[in-house]
Amino acid sequence: MSMHVVLEGFDDRSLRSKVELYWQEKAHRIERFLKGYPSDVYELRLTIHASHKGEHNWWYEARGVVRLPTGTLVAHREGEDPIALIDQIVDNLVRQIKRHRELVRKDYLYKRKSRAKRDLVAAEPLLAQDKSRGRQRDFFRLLRPLLNFLADHARRELRILEIEGVIHPREVSVADLLDEVLNRAWRQYPKRPDRLPLYVWLTQLLHDVIEDWVRQEPRPHVSLQTRVLEGVQDLPVHEIQVGEDEWWAALLGYSETLTLEDLVPGCDSTLRWDELEPSEQREQILQLVRRLPRPQRQALLLSAVEDLDLAEIAMLQGRPEEEVRQDIDHARRQLRQWLEERQQIEPATRDDGSLESNVSSSKFGELG
Repeated sequence: MSMHVVLEGFDDRSLRSKVELYWQEKAHRIERFLKGYPSDVYELRLTIHASHKGEHNWWYEARGVVRLPTGTLVAHREGEDPIALIDQIVDNLVRQIKRHRELVRKDYLYKRKSRAKRDLVAAEPLLAQDKSRGRQRDFFRLLRPLLNFLADHARRELRILEIEGVIHPREVSVADLLDEVLNRAWRQYPKRPDRLPLYVWLTQLLHDVIEDWVRQEPRPHVSLQTRVLEGVQDLPVHEIQVGEDEWWAALLGYSETLTLEDLVPGCDSTLRWDELEPSEQREQILQLVRRLPRPQRQALLLSAVEDLDLAEIAMLQGRPEEEVRQDIDHARRQLRQWLEERQQIEPATRDDGSLESNVSSSKFGELG
């Protein structure tokens, strides 16, 4: 990372040193939210201009800039206290970084979904040909890399099952689950409903595998991969990490202009949400999400996190779009209610006069 501080017009050396040290201390908070970027590709800069305001008073203009490969973020504040201005600059930049990362995540999801759809559409004639001619290995080799779009969703579903105690930790891997999806795709391909796009049908198979796994007693403690894809285990599963830190931000229905940083009130609590590691944040959210009925939970995750539209989810779950929409809305309200019951959030008035929820940083860490 390249970090710079430029102080213009500071005659008081002790104040200059104080400002420089305070900026270095506060800049670490910004760095925490830039962990997803290689340290050599972003720049952080603070510039403060000092000028006389009257005979004895000073006026300060502060500007913070974060340059990322995906965009440039700027915060500007003015006032009589340079230390207070640094706090305001840092708070503003952190909010912008969170919003920016969510936009990058949404853009990534959109591109991933579009690419997956294009690839699957292009592969369909060849998959049908391989199936009709009994070329199982060719079918596997063609479809297996195209299942990567399911990896994040599969990982979350497996973790929820672990939290529920349905499966043991690490009893089943994402690769195991996708391998079984591939195996079923081979067996059921000729019977695939014409109304279901391949993208949706494969997601449906994933849910079917999970449902069957939950019902199966006792469950075998062996890797499905050894039974399903013997001879082609060398085909990798590419784990998708982009935007994984904040996939949950969309669950409560917040827009791109309102992220969790906006919801966490500033305080001196010993445990603030933004001080938790991403793994801890994900775990606490999943502890709540897993309490939802499975159809609601899957509809919410598919909509908010996987970017499937209502029509696609309705086809996948075999129910009306309006019912799916109501389930998603109900699930979001239920999540808010659970947080309120635990005194994690309190109603707050938005700029438009509507009520929204604020997450209490002093309690949020106790979830689960």
